[in-house]
Amino acid sequence: MDLYPPEYICHNLPLMLVSGLTSTPSSPAPGLTFSDSTSPRVSPTPDTSLPNGPQLLKAFTEGAEGHVWESSALKSERKAAAPVYRVLAVPKNFQLPTKKASPLSPASVSSFSSTTKQTVQHSTLSPLSTESPLYPDGIMNQFWLRKYRNLLPSVFVSVHEIFTNTEDTQVKLSHDNDLIKEINEHRKQMAARNVKLAIVIVSSRTILQNIDISDRVTYLRRTTGMDARTGLFFLPPGSDIQTFVKELKGALYPTALDFYGALLKHARRKRGHTPSPSSSALPTSSQLDLAGWNIRYEFKQAVFAEYKQEIDVAIKLYGIVYEALLEFFDSIPVDSFRWNEARMLLDIIAFKILKCNLYQNQPIMAQKVFNVHMESVTALVQKRFSTHDTYCYYAWRARQYHMLGQLLDMVPEDISPRNSSFASVGTGIVGSDFPSANVLHHSGFQYLYAAAATVERKNRAFDTDTGASDYYLVSPPEQEQKFDHTALLLHLLESAYSRFKRDDETQTRTQAYIAYEIFQTYFKSNSFVDALKYFHLSVPQYRKEGWYSILGSMLADAITAAKQTENKEELIKLQFESISRDIPWNPEIPKISKFLDSVSGAEEEKLELQFESGSITPFVEAHFAFMVHEAHLASSVDAQLSLRFLQAPQLGPIDLSSIQINFTRGLKSVVITNDLETTGATPRVQHLKLTDDGNLNISKARLVFETDRVCTLQFSLALKTLGFTEASSVILTFVGNSFVAKVALDLADETVSSEAIAIWMKEVKGRHVSQRFTAPKPRSINVIPKQPHIDIVPGFKGPAYVDEQVVIPLTITNREQENIDVTLSVTVQTIEEQPHPSVAWVGKEPKELLKLGLMPGLEVETAEFSIDMPSEVSGLIVEIVATYYLESEPGVEIVKTQSLDLPVILPFQVSYDFAPRIYPKRWPSPFFIYDLESHSPPITRRWCLSATIDAVDLKNLKIHDYEFDITNATGIECNILHEGPKMFVQDGNDLSDVYEHDFVMDVTNSDVTEKRIATADAQLVLSWSRTNGNGSTETQQNLFKLPNLKLTIPLLEPRVLMDVGSTSPENVHLVYFIENATSHILTFSVTLDLNNDMSLSYPVRHQLRQQSYSKETILDATAEGAAKNPAQQEKGPFQHTNFGYEGAKQIGVRVLPYSTRKLEYSLLPLAVTSGWQRVPSLRVYDTHFKKSLSVFPATDKLRIDFRTGAVYVNISKTQPDEK
Repeated sequence: MDLYPPEYICHNLPLMLVSGLTSTPSSPAPGLTFSDSTSPRVSPTPDTSLPNGPQLLKAFTEGAEGHVWESSALKSERKAAAPVYRVLAVPKNFQLPTKKASPLSPASVSSFSSTTKQTVQHSTLSPLSTESPLYPDGIMNQFWLRKYRNLLPSVFVSVHEIFTNTEDTQVKLSHDNDLIKEINEHRKQMAARNVKLAIVIVSSRTILQNIDISDRVTYLRRTTGMDARTGLFFLPPGSDIQTFVKELKGALYPTALDFYGALLKHARRKRGHTPSPSSSALPTSSQLDLAGWNIRYEFKQAVFAEYKQEIDVAIKLYGIVYEALLEFFDSIPVDSFRWNEARMLLDIIAFKILKCNLYQNQPIMAQKVFNVHMESVTALVQKRFSTHDTYCYYAWRARQYHMLGQLLDMVPEDISPRNSSFASVGTGIVGSDFPSANVLHHSGFQYLYAAAATVERKNRAFDTDTGASDYYLVSPPEQEQKFDHTALLLHLLESAYSRFKRDDETQTRTQAYIAYEIFQTYFKSNSFVDALKYFHLSVPQYRKEGWYSILGSMLADAITAAKQTENKEELIKLQFESISRDIPWNPEIPKISKFLDSVSGAEEEKLELQFESGSITPFVEAHFAFMVHEAHLASSVDAQLSLRFLQAPQLGPIDLSSIQINFTRGLKSVVITNDLETTGATPRVQHLKLTDDGNLNISKARLVFETDRVCTLQFSLALKTLGFTEASSVILTFVGNSFVAKVALDLADETVSSEAIAIWMKEVKGRHVSQRFTAPKPRSINVIPKQPHIDIVPGFKGPAYVDEQVVIPLTITNREQENIDVTLSVTVQTIEEQPHPSVAWVGKEPKELLKLGLMPGLEVETAEFSIDMPSEVSGLIVEIVATYYLESEPGVEIVKTQSLDLPVILPFQVSYDFAPRIYPKRWPSPFFIYDLESHSPPITRRWCLSATIDAVDLKNLKIHDYEFDITNATGIECNILHEGPKMFVQDGNDLSDVYEHDFVMDVTNSDVTEKRIATADAQLVLSWSRTNGNGSTETQQNLFKLPNLKLTIPLLEPRVLMDVGSTSPENVHLVYFIENATSHILTFSVTLDLNNDMSLSYPVRHQLRQQSYSKETILDATAEGAAKNPAQQEKGPFQHTNFGYEGAKQIGVRVLPYSTRKLEYSLLPLAVTSGWQRVPSLRVYDTHFKKSLSVFPATDKLRIDFRTGAVYVNISKTQPDEK
């Protein structure tokens, strides 16, 4: 693109000139000067005296240059993107270019035809003006585009500072009037050219510092006639400059587009009124004809449409210009400079159409435009010069492909895919019959086409017999022959290679071809270092594809380059690759033992190098195999290494210094050196005996190999490490006169480990026969443990309990016939993600391993280890590993593993019963003030927490002690009463695996506020141990912390407690306590419930005569008697099916605050037996709150079914002794 003026190839954006931001003054520019250096004088130095001057200049000009490719012109970005200008900074005294040329002199006018009455002035760029480079028959050049790109803006922004250095009103008014005068002069100049003027007023002081600034700005707007939205802008200090500039550009953008729209309409009108040659007052008869004027005005319309960002309109107008210009070439002489001028215009128009199609996201249409342009120009050159087979034509062709490649590097990937290849042309939206030439490929292809055209240009540069030549943008032959075509070719090829390498990894063959061409170009230009660099980039693909004929010539050139650069390592590696029989034979390559003798400057020390066989064309094949794929530890296994050398027959046999075989793990490397004492042909199979030399197994063999002959080395390996192992590589060592080269063969590489030699050679009746392998991977072997002869028996099978320290005894039995050295280890794994428990050997130091030492054959040893169980229920897998060595084989490790699944469970499960009890003391009087903050006395209630603990294995678990505490009590004080021994007692039932214990506590309200409910946590920790089989208790005691129990304790709720005094068969004494812990007087309705299943009857029993009541009295107490005599309802004995009883059947009870009311009933059992018997229940109803109170048992002698309200009493079998 460098040969084309930037005005031609850059995208046209609305031009905005900004003055007042630069510090360097410039003289006025009244007109255009026609040279490539003509441009506005833009000072790179911002005016620092202006408030926010550097920031404003950066905000206006940053990213607003107008490059070749503008992303804002994309169809997808056009509406969403912010308005984009080309912004240039100019000095304050900048003047717009003159509109018309200078008047002609009288002498010039008198020389015109006498028919001309007056002289018409035209633009300095018009073909009608004698000052124009286009005079008289030119169509268009870059100077007209430069005028609108750099000099004539659509918007002119002038930045001024308002004077704030004084408080004198008259001084400020004087400065404001001077500013108004300057603004009006700008307006007059810009209005003459229809340029939009915008004024930006900046200030060094804020409105708060100078309160009349706002009024002054308003005065400036009013007197200059410029509005605040699009005319005069004010930028106060501290404003966001980026936002201000963005909003200013957005406000002026419609006006800028209208400027170019008016120019487009003007060009369209002038096209309809083209001056005819007869009416033009020109001093020459050679004039631009009508077709040329039409092309000129159509081109102007296309340019102005591009300025308006109407890309589709621009494509249409540029297309019209292109077709008309092609036809216009018939009227241009080929020897005229107008020919090159029109050629450049044609190239630029095609480039514009192509780029605009890319803006419209039409890459296929862009490629079609390019193809049409290439064909059209080719036909034009062929027509006018009779041939296009010249360096001039190919220079132009290379330039077009180069420009297209540079443009595609700027285009987003979604428009021009970086990885599109010719293979994908027949698929997708283009269809299977779509020609590949119409698909736009990435820039790498374009650079490659340009390089091919450059080669043709170079070949024809010295051909002088070409007749008339088109010297468009090229030099004459004598200068062309001096041109550095190689540098241009390398630039194009390296650009193509980098694009393919970066963006299209699938085109590996193309990458290799380009690297090969670069290698050849560097080699022919004697740049041998760079040639070797690209040789290594291209040669792997040729090796992979097997293109050995090309590879042979490349190797010959690379060897020459290595010799020229005296790169001995590279030279040795290249000559090793050349000995392969796949490479065409090169007679210049000496025998393998002498190919480095010709290298001069041999050093005293031999050069040592090592390289992989995969980095060159392989000349040897190797295969390693074990005789079996699985063997026991401490055994020996036979192995074979088969080698076949594939050197060229002309090289003769190959002598190796040594062969080294490496393994992945567990086996020492095997080193086989050349036995120089043996002579003759190398045997087909050589049986070797290895010697352990510390870190290596060494041996000797005949290492002289003829071409294409398989030689096998067999030896035996001792297996001393468990697990999989395999042969990984073979290292062949060559020793020359001045070098030692080691070639590493990767046995996993298929090109090295050939199936053709994947055989096992065995001797049958004195002769060797081959046998194919059935194992999928013969070079690997699985070493399995030797069968252990030792028994491990754990003396504990579980279960284990949480937070317990379990001691597990072990019994180890040696079933070997000889002494063994035993080491024990224990690992514990948790089933869930929990911390691993700690393990320790009992009576030993805390180590992971326990060494038992030498253990005689057929003897038994014992050991113990302990495990601290986790605090949560889980499962453990205990793995006991015994590692031992036989006294006869101290280097062979034998392992025996014993696993134990150990569930960890809870030793106890507890259930609680939280019930009220009768507080024996009297509550404090409500009439005494106990606290100044509260009149409520401290009320104490008694509660009982009954714990029933169910043991998993009651017979083998024993509870020794406990710790019980109440924590997190809010608003209460708890006093735990310890009665009797501090231990749990077992239920009397032998079949019951439970422990029972009652925890009695007095709860006192300690809060001054009347809280109805208090909460607390009950904590119970048990100390327990296991018992032995003989009933004795183990010394190891464990602690089991039960989960906290959340207690909810009502404080103010009234409650009814039921107690029983006597439970003999003759008398059952029931006592009810109604507690009122509130500060209110409560009234209750108390009723002794006689339900249907306890209907009244009249049995006669002997026990009735023992009482003080007669049968008639009892009868009067029945329902019938009560109906006859209502007065007897309040007292007297009663009777139902099972009991006769004495007490109030229905009564109203009033309970004072903070007091207890006691009710007693005596029951006479009539027809009941001992045991739990149902007795009449008492119903207590709160008459004020309309609520029934539940009756709670205050002793273990009572049971209440809270669902039905039934009360049960345990009646004893015998009567109490009479005193």
